[in-house]
Amino acid sequence: MKFSLSVIAGMLILALFLFWKVQPPVWIQVETNSPQLKQSVRMAGTTLQVKHITKSDAGEEITVISNGISGPK
Repeated sequence: MKFSLSVIAGMLILALFLFWKVQPPVWIQVETNSPQLKQSVRMAGTTLQVKHITKSDAGEEITVISNGISGPK
């Protein structure tokens, strides 16, 4: 009984630790001078990702995500 309780407690601690460590990356808005271009950045692991949102004159948006600087492997 004690063993099964300690296993369950260990699994709960591990689940809470993983939930705390693995948070979804948040896109951060970058200020630009163009009203037609919006940029956002985030860290995905050790890679910096940049999202470019371009708005055309017709009103449609084109989103391009590119990988920037990659960290140590």
